[in-house]
Amino acid sequence: MVVYSPHKVILFGEHAVVYGYPALSATVDLFAKIYLVPSRSGLQHTPFVQKTLAYLGLSNVYVKVETNVPSGSGLGTSSVIISGILMSERNYTKEQLANEAFNIEYSTQGLGSPIDTTTIAAGGFVLTNGKEGIPLWKIEKNGISWNFSSIPTRNMDLVIVYTGSKGSTREQVAKVKKFYERGSFARDIMKRIGGITEEGVGAIMRGDVGKVGELMDENHSELKVFGISTDQIEKIVSIGREFGYGAKLTGAGGGGAVIIVPKDKEKLMDRLKRLNVIVFSTSTTSAGIFKRSE
Repeated sequence: MVVYSPHKVILFGEHAVVYGYPALSATVDLFAKIYLVPSRSGLQHTPFVQKTLAYLGLSNVYVKVETNVPSGSGLGTSSVIISGILMSERNYTKEQLANEAFNIEYSTQGLGSPIDTTTIAAGGFVLTNGKEGIPLWKIEKNGISWNFSSIPTRNMDLVIVYTGSKGSTREQVAKVKKFYERGSFARDIMKRIGGITEEGVGAIMRGDVGKVGELMDENHSELKVFGISTDQIEKIVSIGREFGYGAKLTGAGGGGAVIIVPKDKEKLMDRLKRLNVIVFSTSTTSAGIFKRSE
């Protein structure tokens, strides 16, 4: 049995979602194939893989992952793999999978939100703590609750650029947390990001890609205040704004990936290739994680 687990992007609201503000995420048409194969040693070097196998009571197996998306790219790699391992061994409802995968990821990192695991399980556009859409489920952790809903809309073209350096979710979330705990300044930024997300949902539902791009630019500018952007991210964002409707980092930052809503895709791709970075010309997808025999 092979599990196909989709990577995800956060269009609006990363970091703010950790504190209960709205965020909009979506699965993209970049899938990892995940197998569990027999292994005498069962050696795994990644803590979240070890924890997932221990949770399932598995030993002497090796987790094989086939994907062209680099780890640490900000596209939910750990959630992709955790969810894939769980699905390989058990049958879950989407809600059960989102909960179990998040619990394992949280126990490994010690912080974060269930936005990645829910998006991968549900598929399509997923709104966290918003007012629109079709209700999915609720997850609570340490006094914070996240309410999820599905946003019915058409898929959207995206260009995703891996910066070439890994971003540590744990490090970047911890960095932002220090800002947040110092006072009202960071909290005001989070509130603004929440407002941008709400506007972005409306633009997505209308299919207004120009407005989506404009709001992505605003969201990125707010996130920069926390020091989670890099010179490489800024270079890519600048190109994305020149040849696209808008661009921003996606995920925790400090490296990872940039998402761009393309306008002149040919010129955009040409300019990006000069940077010697990994570029994915893709789109959002309505598909969530699934498994099938091969």
